[in-house]
Amino acid sequence: MKYQNIIIGSGAAGLYFAAACPSGNSLILEKTGAPGQKLLLAGSGQCNLTHGGSIKAFISHYGSAGKRIRSALYKHNNQALMRFFMNQGMELLERPDGKIFPSCLDSRQVLALLLRLSKANGWQLKTNDPVTSLAVQPDGTFLVNGELKTRQVIVAAGGCSYPVTGSDGSMFPILAGLGLEITPPRPALVPVTVQDYPYQELAGISFPNAQVRIDGQLLTGPLLLTHSSFSGPAVLDLSRYARPGGLLEISYVPELTAFPETYGSRQSAAVFLAERLELPKRFVEVLLKRSSIEPGKKAASLSGKEQSRILRLLTRDTFSISGTSGFSSAMATSGGVSLDEMDLKTFACKKYPGLFVIGEALDVDGDTGGYNLQFAFSSARCAALAAGTVCEDSL
Repeated sequence: MKYQNIIIGSGAAGLYFAAACPSGNSLILEKTGAPGQKLLLAGSGQCNLTHGGSIKAFISHYGSAGKRIRSALYKHNNQALMRFFMNQGMELLERPDGKIFPSCLDSRQVLALLLRLSKANGWQLKTNDPVTSLAVQPDGTFLVNGELKTRQVIVAAGGCSYPVTGSDGSMFPILAGLGLEITPPRPALVPVTVQDYPYQELAGISFPNAQVRIDGQLLTGPLLLTHSSFSGPAVLDLSRYARPGGLLEISYVPELTAFPETYGSRQSAAVFLAERLELPKRFVEVLLKRSSIEPGKKAASLSGKEQSRILRLLTRDTFSISGTSGFSSAMATSGGVSLDEMDLKTFACKKYPGLFVIGEALDVDGDTGGYNLQFAFSSARCAALAAGTVCEDSL
């Protein structure tokens, strides 16, 4: 069976490619029983499409890959992406933190729109059809699963995060078999686990403006305690740097430079610190016990050494990293097809010009806030321009 194009994967990148590229007799292969399962989870089901502000500010949100994907982000930036959805009748909203969502706050409507446009562009979707082999023919065409011949292949199969959605990394060995370099995948945007985690009973407590440092990388933002790990945007965005044996350093109160004056206070140390520093009392009690201080001890009777121990934990709490919560809870994948293999203006493979790799299948991972979906859409649009006739009116 001969096809003009075959897209592997029906997630955000694959469907955006199809929605942008009219193509007769072309196919989308989806390994699971339904398309867009990971897209449906984006933004907790509300679909954080991108981020507001200048596209120039995006570059720093992709780690070391940011500068390399600059041209793709500029070519189809956040403003162009928003115009695409608005031109299709989808209203958008920007939250105070800069995150862009559809006004309906429903990922299902985003998926339905992309599926409708893909179908209108002539793409046929086949579900429950995993790709198990990909071969290059002598004439430069491709053979998928030993029987599907196509002029061009677009790999949009995702990485390894949330494997139950079909994004399980199964394409990487197949691409490695073609001689492509694969950067070993690691969980990204994932909670970080540490040795001797002390906050098992404090799950749900958060700090809106904590300062977190991992492997020399520093970030200030929300921190969340779970029953077994540290989470929240400040940790998730730095999790790409987390390695077993590395150090995680936290300041729960970054503006604190000295222990609060306790003179004349009749309150217990736990109540005094909770009120004075606006911290959850349960957290303060655990912190005091970690400092070998009874929470009920009077604040005014704390010795200088005891105050120093408390201050150190509040502003420089240090843990040895044991790992992360793994791909099952990771929002993104760090690693994938090496950017060195790609023409980063078209996302065509240098070794095989008819083979395109887009989205999370590449060694690119962004911070929370819509950056990963923006790259998925930007890379898909660049590839669509190179692979076929793009419907510019819709973009």
